[in-house]
Amino acid sequence: MKAVSVVLALGLALTPAMAAAAPDQPAAAAATPLQVKGAQQFDLAAADGRSYRIFVSVPDKPAPRGGYGVFYVLDGNAMFLTALETVRAMERRPDVPRDLATVVVGIGYPDGVDIGSARTLDLTPPGSGNPRISAASGGADAFLDFIEGRLKPRIAALAPVDPARQALFGHSFGGLFVLHSMLRKPDAFAVRAAASPSIWFDRADIARQLADTLATRPSGSPPLKLLLTAGEYEQALSPLAHSRPNVAKLALLQKERAQVDSSRALAAALVERTPVDARFDEIAGEDHGTVIPAAISRAVSFMLMPQMEVPPVPTAVAYWQMTPEQRYDLRMWVRQLPDRQRIPWLTRLRDTLHDGLSKEQGQVLHEERNRMDAEQGSRPHDVNAPAR
Repeated sequence: MKAVSVVLALGLALTPAMAAAAPDQPAAAAATPLQVKGAQQFDLAAADGRSYRIFVSVPDKPAPRGGYGVFYVLDGNAMFLTALETVRAMERRPDVPRDLATVVVGIGYPDGVDIGSARTLDLTPPGSGNPRISAASGGADAFLDFIEGRLKPRIAALAPVDPARQALFGHSFGGLFVLHSMLRKPDAFAVRAAASPSIWFDRADIARQLADTLATRPSGSPPLKLLLTAGEYEQALSPLAHSRPNVAKLALLQKERAQVDSSRALAAALVERTPVDARFDEIAGEDHGTVIPAAISRAVSFMLMPQMEVPPVPTAVAYWQMTPEQRYDLRMWVRQLPDRQRIPWLTRLRDTLHDGLSKEQGQVLHEERNRMDAEQGSRPHDVNAPAR
């Protein structure tokens, strides 16, 4: 196996004065490849003979009792190092379990492969397509079989892993593949993150299929989690976009693809109709390309951070006696909960305060909430407790 390395070359022309080093200055050492500690790479063939480059990092601490969790990231040539450092940074936090340890796996392509064409084939479901995309598509089933049948056993041979703690991240076509994997093999990954998924590319309406299929998931099945993300400027033009000569074409394409709306609608449908713990995050200030690091960060948090406990709903008197800061902290905690927990909690609090406080007290709390949100730059979810 080869250690993952990065060669850094500086294209600087030396002047004669620079070439003649001063006598008291040591000669510059020759540049060497940058080694990524604990990382390795190897090529692995699929059943059809196609080869994939696999990037792997195994933690340098012992595996937890049940085995390491595994974080698989698609487009590994571009995203493995970002995912690796994000996972390791998360594991160093003081507020996560001390034995938290995760194998990070990037799935990419060997040198010489046309990555654009290869990923279009691998990451798109059978029957999908779009007139604007000329590359061959529809190979997602074979690619998923490769991950399940060849890659996962190879990773399990490298280190003890916990089959119940496997996560998959993909962006764009990779996000579409994440959704397809959930449709075809829902139990392959306990946690999935679909960043800016190309739902628009699937003729078979994968969003509807997912909601229909997972709605009939047998009771007692292992729990599933799905995070959908999209950048603010994937559906709205960024301030910089107006300087582009093709801005009208870009605006039309964004409207057609409806990246933010389609992802939000899918999360809402899954929450309403299925037992899946689904969430949508719109990432401010980012477009389809710049959103990737932030999407990876949120995916890693979604997988690794301890599950948040649902706090008890305080009585009206107890809530009124809190300081404004305490009430704000409680609201921020609850806002991080999944919709299926957050909305019922807010409904109970609303009813409790309505029955236990005067109209004047309710108005004070309403003004306080708006003021503190403005001061802290926070904002409520688009969907909160229904109006009474």
